[in-house]
Amino acid sequence: MKYNNKLELIEAIKNNANLFIEEYSDIEEVSINIVDKEIKYSPYQMLAFCLGWMDLVLVWENEEQSGIKETLLATEWKWNDLDFLYKSFYDKYDNYSLNELIEIFNQKVNDVIKLIDNLSDDELFKEGKRNWAKTNGKEFSVCRLLHLNTVSNFKNFRSKIRKWKKNNV
Repeated sequence: MKYNNKLELIEAIKNNANLFIEEYSDIEEVSINIVDKEIKYSPYQMLAFCLGWMDLVLVWENEEQSGIKETLLATEWKWNDLDFLYKSFYDKYDNYSLNELIEIFNQKVNDVIKLIDNLSDDELFKEGKRNWAKTNGKEFSVCRLLHLNTVSNFKNFRSKIRKWKKNNV
């Protein structure tokens, strides 16, 4: 995960988002809640997971710009027990159709890209430039957290959705 500039990060996000979301083109609405026993997720859960993490990044940045010094990242979570957080993602997006979820996903990707466009290289690539990029005494670059909460999730869940389709379609 080494990006030399904003454009490389943006392209990685766009490309991996497109590859991930394209996997949903041949999934029927009636099957989006089928949990695969091997991968332990449904297509809906995978999509809600990705949406939830993008939501958090956008909220963290908005809160920091509003003057809020501490975010949930550093104050309330136990990184080895995030089931309650994932459930909140699933609950938030529970009443949307697959097409609506795809639209929301594409909008969130665009919002993350706008966030990147509005950051200086210093803010994006240097560690400790955002309070929300600090946790447990460690400081991370915004770029690293954006990568983890977008590109990494998209790649991870793309392989899982492909396996889900192989097992369930």
